[in-house]
Amino acid sequence: MTQIEHTLRLAQMAFGYWTRTLKPGYLPIRMWVEPTNACNLKCVMCPQSSETKFQRGFMEFALFQKIIDEAKHCVYDMNLHHTGESLLHPQILDMIRYVKQAGIYTRLHTNATKLDEEKARGILDTGLDFLSFSFDGYDKATYESIRRGANFEHTLENILRFLRLKKAQGKTRPFTVFEVIDFSAKPGTPASLLKVTDEQIAFQKQFEALPLDRFVLKAPHNWAGTYDAEGNPLHPDKYCACTFPWYALVVFWNGNVSPCPQDFFNNLCLGNLNDASLKDIWHGQSAITIRAKMKTKQYQNLHPCASCDLLYRNSFLGIPTSHLKNFLRESSGK
Repeated sequence: MTQIEHTLRLAQMAFGYWTRTLKPGYLPIRMWVEPTNACNLKCVMCPQSSETKFQRGFMEFALFQKIIDEAKHCVYDMNLHHTGESLLHPQILDMIRYVKQAGIYTRLHTNATKLDEEKARGILDTGLDFLSFSFDGYDKATYESIRRGANFEHTLENILRFLRLKKAQGKTRPFTVFEVIDFSAKPGTPASLLKVTDEQIAFQKQFEALPLDRFVLKAPHNWAGTYDAEGNPLHPDKYCACTFPWYALVVFWNGNVSPCPQDFFNNLCLGNLNDASLKDIWHGQSAITIRAKMKTKQYQNLHPCASCDLLYRNSFLGIPTSHLKNFLRESSGK
C-alpha cells in the first residue's frame, strides 16, 4: 500500500467514524495479532496476572498466514502482540518476516526479558519496523516490584545489547522506543503534565550514544476497568464513542476476534478467523451491533467498554483529541 493510498484510507476511516457508519465501506487499517497469550511475568497492572480463566496457547502458523494473506490488502500496520509475551512464540521471527513480505508496517512490543543475543540479531535481520520495550522503573526495587518475575539487570542488558547491535550494524530500523509507566501519576494524566525526575535523567544517560529513537513516559490508564478504577473516576459528560470499532481488529491466538485491544478476555467476540473471513467479521452483525451501541450511547451492557476510561475523553466535533496526535504519528510510520 502506497502512502497516498494509506492517506486516502485514513480519510475514509475518519469520515466513517465521524458519521458513525455502522457498516463501513472499507476494511480495518490496523490490527493486533496475538502470537501467544502466555507470559513469563506477573505484572501488577496486567489483568491476566491475577486471573486463572485464560486458556494459554500459541497461534498456529497456518492460521497466522491466513490472517496476513487477508489483511495485506487493507491493513497498514500490524501489531504482533496483545496479552502475552510474543518472544515466547517459537516462530515469532518467521511471523515478522511473513508480515514484512506482505508489505505491512510491522510492530512488536515486548518486556525484553527473552531478548537474548540470538533473538536480537534475528529481529534486526527481519526488517521489523517498530519495536517498543516495557520497562517500568529506574531502579531494581521499583522495576522488580512492578514487573514481577523479571530481573532488572538482566532485562536492561538485553535492551542495551540490542541497541549496541543495531548501532554496530548501522541500521535505522526498527524504530525503537523505551516505555515507562509513571505509577505515581493519576490514571489518565496527559504526558505533558508528567514530571521528569533527576532519577529519570540519570537513567536515560546510558542510552545517549545508542540508537534509541524515543523515550516515552506515560501515565497508567485503568486497563478497561481492571486496574485502579477508583483512582480514575469516569466522566460520562465527556463520552465520545470508541474509535476502535471503526478502524481496528484484534485477533487472539486461537483465532477469536475482538474490536478492541483493551478487551483482554474477548468478551466482545466478533467471530473466529478459522472459519470466517476478515471481511465477513468486519461487516458482521456483531460488529455492527457494537458500533450501533457506541453511536447511541447504549454501551452500558458492553464489557469491558462500560468501565473503560478511554470512552471519556476530550473531543472536538465528535472526534477524540487526547490520542489524535499519537495516532497520526503512528499512522505515518514514525
